[in-house]
Amino acid sequence: MSYRCGPSDWIDLAIGRLEDAKRSIAAGMGPTACGELRQARRCLNRALIMVAEEKEIEKDWSTR
Repeated sequence: MSYRCGPSDWIDLAIGRLEDAKRSIAAGMGPTACGELRQARRCLNRALIMVAEEKEIEKDWSTR
């Protein structure tokens, strides 16, 4: 069975990346933390795009 990642899955991934960044900052690994923050931002952006696409689909169906 195939599993499709939804917006909530991407948000969960972003939260995990933020937690990783927090640990990296505490360990004094600034460059690693920056990479984790970038990955978190990408995950959140993907979730927002998916929600926007779903809303457009719903809007399209509701106008028919």
